[in-house]
Amino acid sequence: MTPATSPLGPCAPFNQALAGLQAGTGSGRIGGGILDGTLKLHADPALQAGGAWRSPAGRLLELDLETAGPGEWIGLHLELGQLDLLPFRYAGVACRSAAAGAEVLRPCLRAGLAGGGYSDCFFPRHLLARAEPSDHMDTLHLPSCPHLPLDAEWFELVLFLPARSCRLELHDLRLFFL
Repeated sequence: MTPATSPLGPCAPFNQALAGLQAGTGSGRIGGGILDGTLKLHADPALQAGGAWRSPAGRLLELDLETAGPGEWIGLHLELGQLDLLPFRYAGVACRSAAAGAEVLRPCLRAGLAGGGYSDCFFPRHLLARAEPSDHMDTLHLPSCPHLPLDAEWFELVLFLPARSCRLELHDLRLFFL
C-alpha cells in the first residue's frame, strides 16, 4: 500500500515519523535546526534564538527558547515533502500541548511554489498552550485557500511560536486530510 492510498492518507509517513520521535529520546541545543529530517526551527536572525530541546519518551518535543534580541518570527517547520492534495477538501491538525505560561501558536500550511518561494495558508484558530496539557484541533477548508496550490512542489506544516523566550511542550501532533 503506497502512502497516498494508505487509510491514513498522504500524511501517513509524516505521522509515523512523529510517532517515532515520541518513542525515542533525544536532546540538544537550538541552532539552525532542531531534529534531523522532520522537525526544524527557523527564526528571524534578529531574535538571536537559542536554548535547548528535548524529546523525552512519550512526548514529541520540549523547547526551552531563549531570545536575546527583538525579532518578528520563529517557526517550527515540519516537512511533509511532495503531496498531491487535489483529491482533498480539508487539511486538519490535532495537537496536545502545554507551556510554562499561556502561549499562542499559529498553525500554517505552507506550499512550495514552482520556481521558488512559498505560499502560506493559516488555520482559522490559534493554538493556546497553557500550564495544563490541552488538546487543539482545527481544519482548513482547502477550496477557500485559492493562493495555496494543492499540487505544490512541497508542503510543510509550520507552527509559528511566540517571538520571545518561552518554554513549550508538544506532547502529540498529527496532520490529516479529508
